[in-house]
Parts: sequence; structure tokens; C-alpha cells
Amino acid sequence: MIGKSPLKSSEFTKSTLTLVIGTAIAQSIPFVLQPFLRRIYSPEDFGAISVFLSILAVISIVSSLRYEVAMLLPKEDEDAANIFFLTVLINIGFAIVGWILLFFFLEPIVLLINFPVKYSYYLYLLPLASMFFSVYQSVNYWLIRKKAFNASTKNKIVRRGVEGGVQVSLGLLQIPGGLFWGDLVGNLANVFAGWKQMLKHSFKVSFISKSSLRKVAVQYKEFPFFNVGPTFLSSMANILPFLLINKYFSTETVGYLDLTRLVLSIPIVFISAAITQVLFQQITERKNEQKSIVAILKNVLVILFVIVVIEFAIILPFGPSLFGFVFGSNYALSGQFAQILVFSFTMNLFSSTFSCVLISLDKIRFNAVWQVFYFCGITSLIYFNNVDIKTFLNIFAIIDSGFQLLYCVLIYYIIRQYEHKILS
Repeated sequence: MIGKSPLKSSEFTKSTLTLVIGTAIAQSIPFVLQPFLRRIYSPEDFGAISVFLSILAVISIVSSLRYEVAMLLPKEDEDAANIFFLTVLINIGFAIVGWILLFFFLEPIVLLINFPVKYSYYLYLLPLASMFFSVYQSVNYWLIRKKAFNASTKNKIVRRGVEGGVQVSLGLLQIPGGLFWGDLVGNLANVFAGWKQMLKHSFKVSFISKSSLRKVAVQYKEFPFFNVGPTFLSSMANILPFLLINKYFSTETVGYLDLTRLVLSIPIVFISAAITQVLFQQITERKNEQKSIVAILKNVLVILFVIVVIEFAIILPFGPSLFGFVFGSNYALSGQFAQILVFSFTMNLFSSTFSCVLISLDKIRFNAVWQVFYFCGITSLIYFNNVDIKTFLNIFAIIDSGFQLLYCVLIYYIIRQYEHKILS
């Protein structure tokens, strides 16, 4: 018996709405500031920070060895607390190694990714920014575990508010590196706010012990062994197009594309990220109780289809004129890029929202196989270095959409397997 739709249950609806509304408020801060920031900073500035954040995203994915994802799985809070502290120690180690590598190999790294020389010293902020970002991801998993979704949304608002305030202030004062410093300080504020929220929601330092750290490190070793490598490759696949565009075309082109990505990612950032957090907790809980998950997924699917229709209706006919009006006439090119990439981003909306299904149902290895193939597919873009930017983006959109569709088919197959198992 499937029973009452989880989407209609007060707990699911309240949790989802809390995260969606909070995320919308938090993400509206940088979005509202974009017209001002785009007039304060140059496209090259945004191109540089886009490459910086792309590298940060990859480093942050692996800097906790993916142990943070396991925090929802233990029945006892003590085990989850030890997983949290384990991720903190791993992140500190990654930061130290990162600084050592940058100290000895900064110039080769800059040449490899064609990073603008005048921004090169901001790469020294990467290890620290990654540590702050990754530690907060672990904090957030604790809050999800405790169903403290309201606390999670407050932290997002703090993070984006501080980031935006620093970026605007430093930009108006014409202090170099405002975009970089804003991101770093915003992540630091997130950690402080999140730590206070953890202490309010049952976290105790007394939970931590050497024996428990060793225990959880071994118990959840599948995450570093079968999740880190493939997830790293998948993340590399996400940033590779931007690195290649930076190398084959220009940092300024990346700046225009960065705005395209920012706008097209609105549904993913505002809706998908919020729903995924609640889905992760709910599916894990229902799996432990051997209950069906079909109803919750069907209702979420309807919501996503509505969002996709709206996005297509806006971007396809009005993309260039809309971007030019909101962000300035020189950003009409970003609108043309959006018309090319909109289908790829909408497919990503589906795959990213339901990605938690594979982890919740302990299908990490299936996820790993897809990530490896996805990386190989995106890597084929290196052979298209003699085409114009729009042709390059069209090729990327076709490859990316195909793999996202394949991922959705894989998720559907795993769901059918699970439902058959609990009904048999």
C-alpha cells in the first residue's frame, strides 16, 4: 500500500516550503545584486571568479572524501557526530596539501587553466574557501538529519547576505578582488552560523572519540572508495566546458557564459536543491521502514515539469532581449547562450533533484559508473577546439543532455527495483 502521498503530508510540505522559501530569499540576494555587480566589475572579473568557483566546486566535492553524505545514515547521533568531525579533520588536511601545491606549482597551474595572471594570487584563497564550504556542507547534513530545515535556510541567508555586502562594498571602494573576498567571507560566515545551529540541535562535542572516529571511517568506507573518484570526475566534467572555453576563447567569454549559467540555474538553486535535501531525508527514512517512495517522486516530478515549461516559455523567445534589458545591452550575448543551453539545464534539473535516490537506496556504485561515463563524454569536447563558441555550446548541450537523460533512466530503473523488492 502506497498510502497517503508524502507530498501532501504536513511534514514534507512544511519542510519543503521552508527550504524553498529560505533558499529563494538567500539566492535572490546575489541575483538582485547582479545588475549592480555587473556594472561595478568587468566581464573579465566575472570570468576569473567563475573559473575560481568552478575549481572550488571540484575541490569541495572531494575534500571531505564524501563522508559528509553518510551523516544521514547512522541511527545514532553519536556516530553522525563522529562522521562530522572526521570530515573536519580531512578538510584541514586537504587545505594544507592545497597550499603546499600552490606554493610550489602556482605558475604551472595558472598556465594549465589559462587563468589571468593578474588574478593568479587569489588562487591561494582556494584551500581556505574549500575548507569553509565543505565544512558547512557537513554542518548542513547534520541539520537535515535533525530536520532543522528552518535553521538551514537561515544560514543560507546569512551566507549570501555577507557575500553580497562584501562584494558590493569592496567594488564601490575599488578594492581589488572584491568578488573573491566576498565569496570567502560569505563561506566563513556560513560556518559560524551553522556551528551555532548545530549546538542548538543536539550536537555535543562529548560525542567525539578516537575509537568512534576509527569505527565510522571504516564502516562508511564505501563513500571514499566508490564515491570520491567518480564524483570528482563528474565535477570535473561540470567545469571542463568552462575551462576549455577559457582556454579556446577568452576569460571575457566565460564571464558572459557565467551569467547564462547563473540565470539558467535558478530552478536548480531555488527549487531542486531544497527539494533534494528533503527527499534525501524522507527517502532514507522510508527505506529504513521498507515503505514505497513512488508517490513522493511522482508529485515532485509534476512540479519539475511545470517549472521546465515556464523556463522554456521565457528563455527561448525572449532570452537575448531579457538579458540585455536586465543586465545591460552588452549581456545580450548571454541570452543567446541561454537559448542554446536551456534544454541541457532543464535536464540537469531533473537529474540533480532525483540524484539523492541512488545514495538513499545504497546504489553508490551505479552512480559511480554513470559519473565515469559522463566524464568521458564531456572530455570529448577537447576535440572541438577549432569551432566558434556557439557551435561549441551546441555540441556540449547535446552531449550533456544525452547523459542527463541516461541518468534519469538509471534512477527510474533503481526505483522500480526497490518497489518490486518491498512489494514482493
